[in-house]
Amino acid sequence: MSTSADTQRRMPVMADVARRAGVSHQTVSRVLNDHPNVRSDTRERVLRAIEDLGYRRNFAARALVMRHTRTLGVVSFDTTLFGPASTVYGIEQAARAAGYFVSVVSLKKLTRSSVREAIGYLTDRGVDGIVVVAPQRSAARALADVPIGVPAVAVEGGRAAGGPAVSVDQADGARQAVEHLLDLGHATVWHGHPGGGVLQSPADDGPAGLRRGRPPLPRGPGPPHRTAL
Repeated sequence: MSTSADTQRRMPVMADVARRAGVSHQTVSRVLNDHPNVRSDTRERVLRAIEDLGYRRNFAARALVMRHTRTLGVVSFDTTLFGPASTVYGIEQAARAAGYFVSVVSLKKLTRSSVREAIGYLTDRGVDGIVVVAPQRSAARALADVPIGVPAVAVEGGRAAGGPAVSVDQADGARQAVEHLLDLGHATVWHGHPGGGVLQSPADDGPAGLRRGRPPLPRGPGPPHRTAL
């Protein structure tokens, strides 16, 4: 037989709340899940018992029953930088609005190996989905390592993601930039692009957008010139 002293020495469980409120554990479960078929006075007793005992739900056990954790996993690159940090912040805000929490793994270097390890860490903890902030091809391709059945999407993964991806329309942005410069009277448009193997995949569409800009003016501006920075 348990006593109040026993309860104080361990974390309270649902049965303790039910005993304190004078209801069944099924009624406590209904209150916790905001079920409508609970009398208001009963609900108040259960909530008071929860507060008095300091009861906290066991989300690990609940996840086993419900088969979801209401948690999304995010893999990102160096969240001290403005771009990744603002992207992760936006993901967190959208997730909370949808009733989810977010577990973030921030990597100093985005490689397929490091992203694969981060994805394994998150899936082992039962996240309901994974978002990879993937400005590099290798990170975007790591989405292929996400276990079947776990929804996954790349942010800025472009075509390299090989699956669901959310990216800025670089091609259309470049096209609009060209048209704006031509409207200002410029005869030549130069395109600066970071060189090397760390190119942001969606940015590769930029030159295509430049070429899709307005047809040359009568004075004949040359084709877009691409140079590495």
